[in-house]
Amino acid sequence: MKKLSRTAAKTAALALISSTMLSGPALAHSNYKNVEVAFVLDTTGSMSGLIEGAKQKIWSIANEIIDVEGSGQTNVSFALIGYRDRGDAYVTKSFDMTDDIHGIYGHLLDFRAQGGGDRPESVNQALNEAVADLSWSQNSKTLRMVFLVGDAPPHMDYANDVKYQQIASRASQHNIILNTVQAGSDRETSRIWRDIADLGQGDYIAIPQNGGMQMIYTPYDEQIEGLQQRINGTSLGYGSATEQSAFAGKLGRAMAAPSAVASDMAEYRLKAGKKNQVITGAKELVEDYEDGTLDLDNLAEADLPEELKGLSADQKQAKVKTLVAERKELNQQLESLVKKRDAFMDEERKKQAATTGKDAFDTEVRATVERQMKMK
Repeated sequence: MKKLSRTAAKTAALALISSTMLSGPALAHSNYKNVEVAFVLDTTGSMSGLIEGAKQKIWSIANEIIDVEGSGQTNVSFALIGYRDRGDAYVTKSFDMTDDIHGIYGHLLDFRAQGGGDRPESVNQALNEAVADLSWSQNSKTLRMVFLVGDAPPHMDYANDVKYQQIASRASQHNIILNTVQAGSDRETSRIWRDIADLGQGDYIAIPQNGGMQMIYTPYDEQIEGLQQRINGTSLGYGSATEQSAFAGKLGRAMAAPSAVASDMAEYRLKAGKKNQVITGAKELVEDYEDGTLDLDNLAEADLPEELKGLSADQKQAKVKTLVAERKELNQQLESLVKKRDAFMDEERKKQAATTGKDAFDTEVRATVERQMKMK
Protein backbone atom coordinates (compact mmCIF):
# COMPACT_ATOMS: atom_id res chain seq x y z
CA MET A 1 0.00 0.00 0.00
CA LYS A 2 1.28 3.50 -0.73
CA LYS A 3 2.55 5.54 2.17
CA LEU A 4 0.98 8.92 2.86
CA SER A 5 4.18 10.67 1.83
CA ARG A 6 4.06 8.90 -1.53
CA THR A 7 0.47 10.01 -2.14
CA ALA A 8 1.24 13.54 -0.98
CA ALA A 9 4.19 13.72 -3.35
CA LYS A 10 2.04 12.53 -6.23
CA THR A 11 -0.68 15.09 -5.43
CA ALA A 12 1.92 17.87 -5.42
CA ALA A 13 3.35 16.68 -8.71
CA LEU A 14 -0.07 16.53 -10.31
CA ALA A 15 -0.84 20.03 -9.08
CA LEU A 16 2.38 21.28 -10.71
CA ILE A 17 1.55 19.55 -13.97
CA SER A 18 -1.99 20.94 -13.95
CA SER A 19 -0.62 24.48 -13.88
CA THR A 20 1.22 23.93 -17.16
CA MET A 21 -1.04 21.54 -19.09
CA LEU A 22 -4.43 22.12 -20.67
CA SER A 23 -5.56 18.53 -20.27
CA GLY A 24 -4.64 15.27 -18.59
CA PRO A 25 -5.27 13.29 -15.44
CA ALA A 26 -3.79 16.17 -13.42
CA LEU A 27 -6.95 18.16 -14.10
CA ALA A 28 -9.10 15.76 -12.12
CA HIS A 29 -11.86 17.56 -10.27
CA SER A 30 -14.89 16.89 -8.12
CA ASN A 31 -17.64 17.34 -10.71
CA TYR A 32 -17.12 14.48 -13.14
CA LYS A 33 -20.33 13.56 -14.92
CA ASN A 34 -18.99 10.32 -16.34
CA VAL A 35 -16.74 7.68 -14.84
CA GLU A 36 -15.30 4.98 -17.09
CA VAL A 37 -13.57 2.03 -15.46
CA ALA A 38 -11.78 -0.79 -17.28
CA PHE A 39 -11.04 -3.89 -15.22
CA VAL A 40 -8.11 -5.85 -16.67
CA LEU A 41 -8.20 -9.18 -14.83
CA ASP A 42 -5.77 -12.05 -14.71
CA THR A 43 -8.09 -15.05 -15.17
CA THR A 44 -5.58 -17.85 -14.57
CA GLY A 45 -6.29 -20.48 -11.92
CA SER A 46 -4.61 -18.70 -9.02
CA MET A 47 -7.10 -15.81 -9.32
CA SER A 48 -10.24 -17.88 -8.74
CA GLY A 49 -11.10 -16.44 -5.32
CA LEU A 50 -10.80 -12.85 -6.47
CA ILE A 51 -12.83 -13.39 -9.62
CA GLU A 52 -15.63 -15.14 -7.76
CA GLY A 53 -15.70 -12.26 -5.27
CA ALA A 54 -15.76 -9.68 -8.06
CA LYS A 55 -18.88 -11.33 -9.48
CA GLN A 56 -20.61 -10.52 -6.20
CA LYS A 57 -19.26 -6.98 -5.93
CA ILE A 58 -19.55 -5.35 -9.37
CA TRP A 59 -22.91 -3.76 -8.54
CA SER A 60 -21.68 -2.58 -5.16
CA ILE A 61 -18.70 -0.88 -6.81
CA ALA A 62 -21.02 0.88 -9.28
CA ASN A 63 -23.15 2.11 -6.38
CA GLU A 64 -20.15 3.54 -4.58
CA ILE A 65 -19.01 5.43 -7.68
CA ILE A 66 -22.44 7.05 -7.95
CA ASP A 67 -22.35 7.94 -4.25
CA VAL A 68 -19.26 10.12 -4.68
CA GLU A 69 -21.26 12.80 -6.50
CA GLY A 70 -24.73 11.81 -5.33
CA SER A 71 -27.50 9.72 -6.85
CA GLY A 72 -28.24 10.47 -10.49
CA GLN A 73 -25.27 12.83 -10.87
CA THR A 74 -22.72 10.44 -12.38
CA ASN A 75 -22.95 8.08 -15.33
CA VAL A 76 -20.97 4.88 -14.79
CA SER A 77 -19.50 2.71 -17.56
CA PHE A 78 -17.39 -0.43 -17.29
CA ALA A 79 -15.17 -2.42 -19.62
CA LEU A 80 -13.78 -5.86 -18.92
CA ILE A 81 -10.67 -7.61 -20.22
CA GLY A 82 -9.66 -11.05 -19.02
CA TYR A 83 -6.15 -12.21 -19.81
CA ARG A 84 -4.01 -15.31 -19.53
CA ASP A 85 -0.99 -16.14 -21.70
CA ARG A 86 -0.02 -17.43 -25.09
CA GLY A 87 -0.76 -21.13 -25.29
CA ASP A 88 -3.74 -20.90 -22.92
CA ALA A 89 -7.39 -21.16 -24.03
CA TYR A 90 -7.20 -17.45 -24.85
CA VAL A 91 -4.71 -14.64 -24.46
CA THR A 92 -7.28 -11.90 -23.92
CA LYS A 93 -11.05 -11.77 -23.84
CA SER A 94 -12.37 -8.22 -24.13
CA PHE A 95 -15.75 -6.54 -23.59
CA ASP A 96 -15.92 -2.89 -24.61
CA MET A 97 -16.81 0.16 -22.51
CA THR A 98 -20.53 0.33 -21.84
CA ASP A 99 -23.11 1.62 -19.39
CA ASP A 100 -24.90 -1.73 -19.77
CA ILE A 101 -24.00 -3.00 -16.30
CA HIS A 102 -26.23 -6.06 -16.67
CA GLY A 103 -24.22 -7.00 -19.75
CA ILE A 104 -20.86 -6.61 -17.98
CA TYR A 105 -22.21 -8.57 -15.03
CA GLY A 106 -23.15 -11.41 -17.38
CA HIS A 107 -19.69 -11.45 -18.98
CA LEU A 108 -18.06 -11.47 -15.54
CA LEU A 109 -20.24 -14.42 -14.51
CA ASP A 110 -18.95 -16.30 -17.54
CA PHE A 111 -15.30 -15.88 -16.55
CA ARG A 112 -13.65 -18.96 -15.08
CA ALA A 113 -10.21 -18.87 -13.48
CA GLN A 114 -8.24 -21.61 -15.26
CA GLY A 115 -4.84 -22.30 -16.78
CA GLY A 116 -1.66 -20.44 -15.95
CA GLY A 117 0.80 -21.84 -13.46
CA ASP A 118 3.85 -20.98 -15.54
CA ARG A 119 4.27 -17.25 -14.77
CA PRO A 120 4.64 -14.63 -16.25
CA GLU A 121 1.42 -13.73 -18.14
CA SER A 122 0.42 -11.61 -21.16
CA VAL A 123 -0.03 -8.49 -19.06
CA ASN A 124 1.37 -6.12 -21.68
CA GLN A 125 -1.04 -7.25 -24.38
CA ALA A 126 -4.07 -6.92 -22.09
CA LEU A 127 -3.01 -3.50 -20.80
CA ASN A 128 -2.32 -2.26 -24.32
CA GLU A 129 -5.77 -3.40 -25.48
CA ALA A 130 -7.34 -1.56 -22.54
CA VAL A 131 -5.65 1.72 -23.42
CA ALA A 132 -5.62 1.52 -27.23
CA ASP A 133 -8.69 -0.49 -28.22
CA LEU A 134 -11.54 0.31 -25.81
CA SER A 135 -14.11 2.95 -26.75
CA TRP A 136 -13.11 5.60 -24.22
CA SER A 137 -15.21 8.75 -24.17
CA GLN A 138 -13.59 12.02 -25.23
CA ASN A 139 -15.84 14.11 -23.00
CA SER A 140 -13.76 16.48 -20.85
CA LYS A 141 -15.88 15.69 -17.79
CA THR A 142 -15.08 11.98 -17.92
CA LEU A 143 -12.76 10.27 -15.46
CA ARG A 144 -11.03 7.41 -17.31
CA MET A 145 -9.29 4.74 -15.26
CA VAL A 146 -7.88 1.24 -15.57
CA PHE A 147 -7.57 -1.28 -12.75
CA LEU A 148 -4.96 -3.89 -13.69
CA VAL A 149 -5.54 -6.85 -11.37
CA GLY A 150 -3.18 -9.81 -11.18
CA ASP A 151 -0.58 -11.79 -9.27
CA ALA A 152 2.13 -12.43 -11.88
CA PRO A 153 4.45 -10.08 -13.82
CA PRO A 154 4.28 -9.46 -17.58
CA HIS A 155 6.26 -11.28 -20.23
CA MET A 156 8.96 -8.79 -21.23
CA ASP A 157 10.47 -11.24 -23.71
CA TYR A 158 7.69 -11.19 -26.33
CA ALA A 159 9.31 -9.33 -29.23
CA ASN A 160 6.07 -8.03 -30.77
CA ASP A 161 4.49 -6.82 -27.51
CA VAL A 162 4.03 -3.15 -26.72
CA LYS A 163 5.79 -2.78 -23.37
CA TYR A 164 4.06 -1.29 -20.37
CA GLN A 165 6.31 1.80 -20.35
CA GLN A 166 5.04 2.77 -23.81
CA ILE A 167 1.47 1.91 -22.84
CA ALA A 168 1.65 4.18 -19.79
CA SER A 169 2.90 7.04 -21.97
CA ARG A 170 -0.02 6.60 -24.35
CA ALA A 171 -2.45 6.39 -21.42
CA SER A 172 -1.24 9.75 -20.10
CA GLN A 173 -1.65 11.31 -23.54
CA HIS A 174 -5.27 10.14 -23.57
CA ASN A 175 -6.04 11.08 -19.95
CA ILE A 176 -6.37 7.48 -18.78
CA ILE A 177 -5.18 6.72 -15.24
CA LEU A 178 -3.52 3.34 -14.69
CA ASN A 179 -4.12 1.78 -11.28
CA THR A 180 -2.61 -1.56 -10.34
CA VAL A 181 -3.99 -4.13 -7.89
CA GLN A 182 -1.62 -6.88 -6.81
CA ALA A 183 -3.12 -10.08 -5.46
CA GLY A 184 -0.63 -11.87 -3.25
CA SER A 185 2.93 -10.84 -2.46
CA ASP A 186 5.19 -11.79 -5.39
CA ARG A 187 8.14 -9.37 -5.33
CA GLU A 188 8.63 -9.08 -9.08
CA THR A 189 4.93 -8.37 -9.59
CA SER A 190 5.07 -5.77 -6.82
CA ARG A 191 8.00 -3.97 -8.46
CA ILE A 192 6.40 -3.81 -11.89
CA TRP A 193 2.89 -3.02 -10.60
CA ARG A 194 4.35 -0.05 -8.67
CA ASP A 195 6.19 1.07 -11.78
CA ILE A 196 3.05 0.91 -13.93
CA ALA A 197 1.06 2.88 -11.35
CA ASP A 198 3.76 5.56 -11.11
CA LEU A 199 4.09 5.88 -14.88
CA GLY A 200 0.31 5.83 -15.28
CA GLN A 201 -0.31 8.51 -12.59
CA GLY A 202 -2.40 6.01 -10.64
CA ASP A 203 -2.35 4.06 -7.39
CA TYR A 204 -0.69 0.79 -6.46
CA ILE A 205 -2.86 -1.41 -4.26
CA ALA A 206 -1.91 -4.66 -2.51
CA ILE A 207 -4.64 -7.11 -1.50
CA PRO A 208 -4.81 -10.75 -0.33
CA GLN A 209 -4.53 -13.45 -2.97
CA ASN A 210 -8.27 -14.21 -2.76
CA GLY A 211 -9.28 -10.54 -3.00
CA GLY A 212 -10.27 -10.22 0.65
CA MET A 213 -13.88 -9.44 -0.22
CA GLN A 214 -16.60 -10.07 2.33
CA MET A 215 -20.31 -10.07 1.61
CA ILE A 216 -22.36 -7.90 3.94
CA TYR A 217 -25.86 -9.21 4.58
CA THR A 218 -28.48 -6.84 5.98
CA PRO A 219 -31.90 -7.26 7.61
CA TYR A 220 -33.42 -5.65 4.52
CA ASP A 221 -32.01 -7.92 1.82
CA GLU A 222 -34.85 -10.41 1.81
CA GLN A 223 -37.53 -7.72 1.49
CA ILE A 224 -35.57 -5.85 -1.16
CA GLU A 225 -34.97 -9.02 -3.12
CA GLY A 226 -38.68 -9.86 -3.00
CA LEU A 227 -39.67 -6.40 -4.26
CA GLN A 228 -36.99 -6.45 -6.95
CA GLN A 229 -38.15 -9.85 -8.17
CA ARG A 230 -41.69 -8.51 -8.46
CA ILE A 231 -40.35 -5.50 -10.38
CA ASN A 232 -38.41 -7.86 -12.64
CA GLY A 233 -41.74 -9.58 -13.25
CA THR A 234 -43.15 -6.37 -14.73
CA SER A 235 -40.51 -6.42 -17.48
CA LEU A 236 -41.36 -7.28 -21.07
CA GLY A 237 -38.68 -7.70 -23.70
CA TYR A 238 -39.64 -6.81 -27.27
CA GLY A 239 -38.15 -6.44 -30.74
CA SER A 240 -36.43 -9.02 -32.91
CA ALA A 241 -35.87 -12.57 -31.76
CA THR A 242 -32.21 -11.70 -31.06
CA GLU A 243 -33.18 -8.67 -28.97
CA GLN A 244 -35.76 -10.60 -26.99
CA SER A 245 -33.28 -13.41 -26.40
CA ALA A 246 -30.67 -10.94 -25.09
CA PHE A 247 -33.25 -9.42 -22.78
CA ALA A 248 -34.33 -12.83 -21.50
CA GLY A 249 -30.71 -13.77 -20.71
CA LYS A 250 -30.12 -10.62 -18.69
CA LEU A 251 -33.43 -10.94 -16.87
CA GLY A 252 -32.68 -14.57 -16.05
CA ARG A 253 -29.31 -13.67 -14.52
CA ALA A 254 -30.92 -10.88 -12.51
CA MET A 255 -33.61 -13.21 -11.21
CA ALA A 256 -30.97 -15.78 -10.21
CA ALA A 257 -28.71 -13.32 -8.35
CA PRO A 258 -28.04 -13.98 -4.64
CA SER A 259 -30.04 -11.77 -2.26
CA ALA A 260 -27.18 -9.38 -1.44
CA VAL A 261 -26.38 -8.95 -5.15
CA ALA A 262 -30.07 -8.45 -5.97
CA SER A 263 -30.15 -5.72 -3.33
CA ASP A 264 -27.11 -4.05 -4.90
CA MET A 265 -28.84 -4.22 -8.29
CA ALA A 266 -31.96 -2.58 -6.87
CA GLU A 267 -29.88 0.11 -5.18
CA TYR A 268 -27.98 0.85 -8.39
CA ARG A 269 -31.19 1.18 -10.38
CA LEU A 270 -32.61 3.74 -7.97
CA LYS A 271 -29.36 5.68 -7.57
CA ALA A 272 -28.61 5.79 -11.29
CA GLY A 273 -31.54 8.15 -11.75
CA LYS A 274 -33.84 6.07 -13.94
CA LYS A 275 -36.20 4.22 -11.65
CA ASN A 276 -38.31 2.73 -14.41
CA GLN A 277 -35.31 1.00 -16.01
CA VAL A 278 -35.10 -2.59 -14.81
CA ILE A 279 -32.59 -4.11 -17.25
CA THR A 280 -29.74 -2.09 -18.79
CA GLY A 281 -28.76 -2.35 -22.44
CA ALA A 282 -31.93 -4.11 -23.56
CA LYS A 283 -35.21 -3.19 -25.23
CA GLU A 284 -37.78 -3.32 -22.45
CA LEU A 285 -41.36 -2.45 -23.38
CA VAL A 286 -42.70 -1.03 -20.10
CA GLU A 287 -39.72 1.32 -19.69
CA ASP A 288 -39.89 2.57 -23.28
CA TYR A 289 -43.67 2.99 -23.11
CA GLU A 290 -43.41 5.07 -19.94
CA ASP A 291 -40.61 7.15 -21.49
CA GLY A 292 -42.79 7.88 -24.53
CA THR A 293 -40.28 6.39 -26.98
CA LEU A 294 -42.50 3.48 -28.03
CA ASP A 295 -45.73 3.59 -30.00
CA LEU A 296 -47.43 0.40 -28.87
CA ASP A 297 -50.04 0.53 -31.63
CA ASN A 298 -47.41 0.52 -34.37
CA LEU A 299 -45.36 -2.35 -32.96
CA ALA A 300 -45.40 -5.36 -35.28
CA GLU A 301 -47.03 -8.49 -33.90
CA ALA A 302 -43.76 -10.44 -34.35
CA ASP A 303 -41.93 -7.89 -32.19
CA LEU A 304 -44.37 -8.11 -29.31
CA PRO A 305 -43.59 -10.08 -26.15
CA GLU A 306 -45.61 -13.27 -25.81
CA GLU A 307 -47.73 -11.67 -23.06
CA LEU A 308 -49.16 -9.13 -25.54
CA LYS A 309 -49.57 -11.23 -28.66
CA GLY A 310 -53.13 -11.77 -29.79
CA LEU A 311 -54.53 -8.92 -27.67
CA SER A 312 -56.58 -6.05 -29.08
CA ALA A 313 -55.11 -2.53 -29.09
CA ASP A 314 -57.17 -1.59 -26.02
CA GLN A 315 -56.16 -4.75 -24.18
CA LYS A 316 -52.46 -4.11 -24.88
CA GLN A 317 -52.72 -0.53 -23.64
CA ALA A 318 -54.53 -1.64 -20.49
CA LYS A 319 -52.00 -4.40 -19.77
CA VAL A 320 -49.00 -2.11 -20.15
CA LYS A 321 -50.55 0.71 -18.11
CA THR A 322 -51.20 -1.77 -15.30
CA LEU A 323 -47.53 -2.82 -15.36
CA VAL A 324 -46.38 0.82 -15.33
CA ALA A 325 -48.53 1.55 -12.26
CA GLU A 326 -47.39 -1.63 -10.52
CA ARG A 327 -43.72 -0.79 -11.11
CA LYS A 328 -44.15 2.73 -9.72
CA GLU A 329 -45.83 1.43 -6.58
CA LEU A 330 -43.14 -1.20 -6.02
CA ASN A 331 -40.38 1.36 -6.55
CA GLN A 332 -41.89 3.57 -3.86
CA GLN A 333 -41.80 0.68 -1.41
CA LEU A 334 -38.27 -0.15 -2.45
CA GLU A 335 -36.81 3.32 -1.96
CA SER A 336 -37.26 3.49 1.80
CA LEU A 337 -35.80 -0.01 2.24
CA VAL A 338 -32.77 0.82 0.09
CA LYS A 339 -32.04 3.92 2.21
CA LYS A 340 -32.18 1.84 5.39
CA ARG A 341 -29.92 -0.80 3.83
CA ASP A 342 -27.47 1.86 2.70
CA ALA A 343 -27.14 3.22 6.24
CA PHE A 344 -26.70 -0.29 7.64
CA MET A 345 -24.00 -1.07 5.04
CA ASP A 346 -22.06 2.08 5.91
CA GLU A 347 -21.91 1.06 9.56
CA GLU A 348 -20.92 -2.50 8.74
CA ARG A 349 -18.11 -1.34 6.44
CA LYS A 350 -16.72 0.82 9.23
CA LYS A 351 -16.76 -2.16 11.60
CA GLN A 352 -15.06 -4.41 9.04
CA ALA A 353 -12.40 -1.80 8.35
CA ALA A 354 -11.68 -1.54 12.07
CA THR A 355 -11.42 -5.30 12.62
CA THR A 356 -10.11 -6.73 9.35
CA GLY A 357 -8.47 -3.75 7.67
CA LYS A 358 -9.26 -2.23 4.29
CA ASP A 359 -7.20 -4.48 2.04
CA ALA A 360 -10.08 -5.88 0.00
CA PHE A 361 -10.53 -5.52 -3.75
CA ASP A 362 -13.91 -3.78 -3.67
CA THR A 363 -13.00 -1.53 -0.73
CA GLU A 364 -9.79 -0.39 -2.38
CA VAL A 365 -11.43 0.19 -5.76
CA ARG A 366 -14.13 2.34 -4.16
CA ALA A 367 -11.57 4.33 -2.19
CA THR A 368 -9.35 4.84 -5.24
CA VAL A 369 -12.22 6.01 -7.45
CA GLU A 370 -13.39 8.45 -4.79
CA ARG A 371 -9.89 9.81 -4.23
CA GLN A 372 -9.19 10.26 -7.94
CA MET A 373 -12.56 11.88 -8.58
CA LYS A 374 -11.69 14.51 -5.96
CA MET A 375 -8.06 15.11 -6.88
CA LYS A 376 -7.13 18.68 -7.69
